[in-house]
Amino acid sequence: MSGDTVDWKTIDFGAIDYEAQTDLFRRARESLANDRFRPAYHFSPPGASLHDAAGLCWWKGNYHLFYLFATPDFGGARGHAVSSDLVHWRDLPLVRHTIRGGTGQVWADDDRVIMGYATHKHKAVSLATASDPLLQEWVPHPQNPVYTSALPANGDQKSIPVGDNYVWREDDVYYLTIRRFREPGLMALAGTTALEICRSTDLESWQSMGKLFDDGHHTEPGEDCGCNNFLPIGSGKHLLLFFSHKRSAQYYLGTFDREAGRFSIEHHGRMNYGPVERGSLHAPSGFIDPAGRCIGIWNIMENRPQEGWDQLVSLPRHLSLNEDGSDECRYLNPLRIEPIAEPEALRSKPISIEAVTVAANSETILPGVEGTSMELEATIDPMSAREVGINVLRSPGAEEQTTVTLFQHSRGWHFQRLVFPNPHGSAVRELGIDVSRGSLDPAVRARSPEIGPLYLEEGEPLKLRIFIDRSVVEVFANGRQCLTVRVYPSREDSRGVSVFARGSEAKVISLTAYHMQSIWPEL
Repeated sequence: MSGDTVDWKTIDFGAIDYEAQTDLFRRARESLANDRFRPAYHFSPPGASLHDAAGLCWWKGNYHLFYLFATPDFGGARGHAVSSDLVHWRDLPLVRHTIRGGTGQVWADDDRVIMGYATHKHKAVSLATASDPLLQEWVPHPQNPVYTSALPANGDQKSIPVGDNYVWREDDVYYLTIRRFREPGLMALAGTTALEICRSTDLESWQSMGKLFDDGHHTEPGEDCGCNNFLPIGSGKHLLLFFSHKRSAQYYLGTFDREAGRFSIEHHGRMNYGPVERGSLHAPSGFIDPAGRCIGIWNIMENRPQEGWDQLVSLPRHLSLNEDGSDECRYLNPLRIEPIAEPEALRSKPISIEAVTVAANSETILPGVEGTSMELEATIDPMSAREVGINVLRSPGAEEQTTVTLFQHSRGWHFQRLVFPNPHGSAVRELGIDVSRGSLDPAVRARSPEIGPLYLEEGEPLKLRIFIDRSVVEVFANGRQCLTVRVYPSREDSRGVSVFARGSEAKVISLTAYHMQSIWPEL
């Protein structure tokens, strides 16, 4: 069946049963098995387009992932996959055809799961519930839409609802947040990072509590607060994940006064630093798992035309408060971002290297370390090198390579002296991924490097976890930073790994490379 293709334009999902959909998705995945950019251990859709993560939850022994499944007749259809371990996923049929709309999330109660979705041209919120073991029997709320905003209760006369929503419960009260714009019109010019918050005790009668927060100076004019997820993260704090159409994935950390319906922002951070929708992190979904971990996922955009499918989902990330280290560390990297442990079960064929000194202004190719579906775990002493890093997906002559770099002394002594009284003046660094030489394919669009702040204590080594999966690279550093890009090497021999140092020498204390097994039977 690997040569058969699926013509999504001919399929009426409202007319085919669940068994037929399951067979369709199996055939679609088999038809795409020879696509070299299909990830081996990240979730990707069976076909068509995965646009926006739209719900992640735990229910009756399984994790459930929902996403906007964009076929030619789009209309807000929900894709659905199930997993027992957040690693191996199985396609389930689309959420009932009558439940369609813009981005919302899901919330798991003790006796049911609640799904929010934007309706009435995305200016109202509708709900549906399911309680069967595999969440396939969704029932729309009989009073949909349950809420159409009547603001300006918050005094903002020009703010209009746009529908992206998140529903959750604390004690016996349900809360609902709705994304808003300050003016109608083009998103990049008219957005605002505003959310309306409402409350209800029965999911039927909703009372507006006004604006959830005042952003102040944290974001730029023209940003908005799409695909919001509002999650408790410990120590009395809440984490608000969101997507800005101008600057992409971001978050706020702060405290939530649920009686007043107000969120006080204490920290703001970005999870995407380069261009929007150019092979970058996109819309989030998050939840608290049974072990109490705050876990987030994001869909990751394409940066070249794809045949038969596009976009994929990041590895699940464990998000927690950064409560260790100095004030500088908590200021620059207030959120700990780490890969969950479960994907380690995919590791095989480890190759370990220790104590490699990299001479100044040189590159050392690591013999035997190569692949397109790998995890690299490295500890590097940057010493006095101004730049140190790792090239991955490298062709033998470096015609193609993706470069992960630590930039030292990225803030000058003057900044350190004025802002953080640190006599060393070198604690503030930057981590970057450069894909400008990642592909020779002319269809790949230009993309500036992805560069974000990374704080290291004086003398602290750089600790990297680099996940390479055919067309996606995710880099975790010291539990304080994570950068994500898509890359499309055109050469079959773009599989190598090297380390480099610039300015002065550096030392690779240890590096272990793992082959990562596929989670898909057709790959």
